[in-house]
Amino acid sequence: MRAGLVRPPVLEIALIVLALAALVVMAVLNERRSQTVETDSYSSYDAATGGYRAFYELLQREGVRVERFQQRPGSLDAAVDTLVYAEPLDFDVRQIPATMNDAHALEAWVREGGRLVYFGHDDAAAKQKLLAFPFSRLASSRRHPSRIAPELQAAGVAQLGDAPTPERWKLPQAQKRVLFDDGRGAVIVAYPFGRGAVTAIVDETLLDNANLARGDRARLAFALAAPRQAGGLVFFDETIHGYLTPEHWWSIVPRPFLYALAVAGFALLVALFGAAVRLGPPLLPEPRDDRSSADFIEALAALLERGNAFGTAMRDAADSTSHSIARSLGASNDASDEEIAAGLDRQDERTAFRTLMGLAEHGPANPENLVRAVALAQHLRKEFAPHARQRY
Repeated sequence: MRAGLVRPPVLEIALIVLALAALVVMAVLNERRSQTVETDSYSSYDAATGGYRAFYELLQREGVRVERFQQRPGSLDAAVDTLVYAEPLDFDVRQIPATMNDAHALEAWVREGGRLVYFGHDDAAAKQKLLAFPFSRLASSRRHPSRIAPELQAAGVAQLGDAPTPERWKLPQAQKRVLFDDGRGAVIVAYPFGRGAVTAIVDETLLDNANLARGDRARLAFALAAPRQAGGLVFFDETIHGYLTPEHWWSIVPRPFLYALAVAGFALLVALFGAAVRLGPPLLPEPRDDRSSADFIEALAALLERGNAFGTAMRDAADSTSHSIARSLGASNDASDEEIAAGLDRQDERTAFRTLMGLAEHGPANPENLVRAVALAQHLRKEFAPHARQRY
């Protein structure tokens, strides 16, 4: 049996193991390489070459009230003087793309008096006429003298150099004034929008960490982003770069509604506490005093019993019955009991009549005899009532 065993191919197995090890090493190296390669973020948190942290800290050192905006544009209000907005790269996975609602909210804020300092170019937004953005074009191959607007020169801006990007703003356009032209086309333009204003810089890298220290670009950054009024608030938009602070419903609803809701909740808690803990005896509803015919009969019976009127009631029942029978027989009301009894045809009727008369005249006045007498009277009156059958 042992002579038939086949030796495993050692060389082939070793080559397969080496190939697998090489694949693992290559995968690890690619993963590390992908982690170390980062794109420009244009975020004020980023201290790398493609960030705006130096721009942010420059304004802080100059005494500007500057903060990072990490909400949707719908949260912008009149307290914000200037919003610095840097368009991220299209392939940056960290960005949170703006929606049409965000664009309309930003338009409304600028139209009501805000100022937008926009870095980048978006021809799709320009085609949709959002914020009246200008279209971009390629930089001219022919160079002409550079131009810097007088207000920038007054702020000490004299040397800016060429913009690194190959794009320039497409001019002329109505109401758009060129603030900086590097000789190959317009780089910075400014124009009014409603009651607010827009300053558009075609190149995001013009004032990033790598280029802010060149020439007079630091002075340009301060001149572009400094608030229009002393003490004004300047925001750097970080929502588009992936820094979004979650908003809760109580931070969105109007303050009066929130106060009303708090008061209603407190009142509900007080009501629940009052229902659970009694501070006094319970209030009972007053008993109803609805009287029925049964109550009337019971009251009348109690009255008769209290006045010992059994005998009178029996005599009244007997007299009324004898008068009814006498009328039915055609006799006078003065007919005696025997005459009335003699006029009855049936023996049971005569017996019932004599028993009734006996109870009324001689029977003991008690509830039992009263009930018996009333029952006999009812029976006889039913037989001899005017509407009963004809006897003769």
